[in-house]
Amino acid sequence: MASMPAASMVPASLAPGSMVPADSTIAVGLADFTVTPMVMEAVGPTVTFDVSNAGPTPHNLTIRDDAGTVLGATENLSTGDTAVLTVTFPGPGTYITFCSLPGHESLGLKGELVVSEAASMASPAASPVASPAS
Repeated sequence: MASMPAASMVPASLAPGSMVPADSTIAVGLADFTVTPMVMEAVGPTVTFDVSNAGPTPHNLTIRDDAGTVLGATENLSTGDTAVLTVTFPGPGTYITFCSLPGHESLGLKGELVVSEAASMASPAASPVASPAS
């Protein structure tokens, strides 16, 4: 698999809990046994992840809902490999990010993604307003 140049990735320095605007990309780092950032927030429904594996063992990024349904996953990435994963979420909510290889999630390779709705783009002028009585 071809690797993406590191310069094209969004910095992984997004503060935990920082909101990623709609149509943005979140840089996700995998290692033994952590996912960075552990807590991600994004405006949905579609979110793209630039995933890289810095660990000496293979890892993947898998995303599931609270019912356990897998919504998207990368292939297993060897050391230094990268992948792009785009997921369209069914709605706002909290989702689990993890590595699906046996034992990796229980060893700490998991995190949380909070997806919120995109704000309405309606202008105040488009809203009906009662006119004052004459």
